[in-house]
Amino acid sequence: MKYKISPYFFIIFILFLPLVAFADSVNISIDLPIYTDADRIVIYGNVSTETTIQIMITGLDDETISTEDVTIGPGDFTHNITLGNYDLKRSGHYIIYVFWQGAIGGVDSYQFFYDSGHNVNPMKVASGIEGLSESDQIIVFTSITIVIISVLIYLARHSIFRKKTEYDTGDWASKKNRDYEKYHSEWMSDEISFEREGKNKLSDEEFRKSLLKENLPDYYAILQVRKNASQDEIKRQFRLLAKKWHPDKKQSNDAEEKMAQINMAYEVLSNPKRRKMYDQHFSKK
Repeated sequence: MKYKISPYFFIIFILFLPLVAFADSVNISIDLPIYTDADRIVIYGNVSTETTIQIMITGLDDETISTEDVTIGPGDFTHNITLGNYDLKRSGHYIIYVFWQGAIGGVDSYQFFYDSGHNVNPMKVASGIEGLSESDQIIVFTSITIVIISVLIYLARHSIFRKKTEYDTGDWASKKNRDYEKYHSEWMSDEISFEREGKNKLSDEEFRKSLLKENLPDYYAILQVRKNASQDEIKRQFRLLAKKWHPDKKQSNDAEEKMAQINMAYEVLSNPKRRKMYDQHFSKK
């Protein structure tokens, strides 16, 4: 009796053999504790017929990062997933799912940790601005534009904020020969020095020799100041006369001679020691 039952068990074994021995197999290889851009996740297995597998990567908040379909031919297969090709913006845990259809369809999933830190994944210099997201690019270009505009406004601040005068709005004949610009240029500012420098300045020896002349000029009269005028009054009066008689402004034959007398008078009276000696000699004349 037991010999008659054995063929039935053999027949049942043969019927289920294709489902067990030749079943489709799809696996995910997760063997690293931390993954970076350069690392790969390997999907491998064996399928009996041409099969399409769907690969999906999600974050722990169920945000879908990527979904793609891959067609696999019959037999053994290996498919590599390089994480640098996917938009994994931040560090954290992610889940990879693999869905497939075949003799025995199925789904497989694994969790892995991805580190997007700059030390692990340094910025790709070759990619340049393309490595930034669209929102980051907008912020960068907006910031650059604001900086450029601010610099231009700063450089042109005098022209922008300067109040217009009657001369600016009127139609004056002097605009044609630029007289206004000549007489209102920066050289007329109080910060400009009209004093002689270097070899042109009056030396002590020249000053002493001048005191011996019979016709010693009245330097107070030349500067148009009182004999007891203070140094500030002398300096202020010198600047007024220098602006009036400067050869670049005064178009006359005696401008240079007059300017030389003004300079000589100022160099004597602005020096307390020379002024004292001059007063002593001039009073004797």
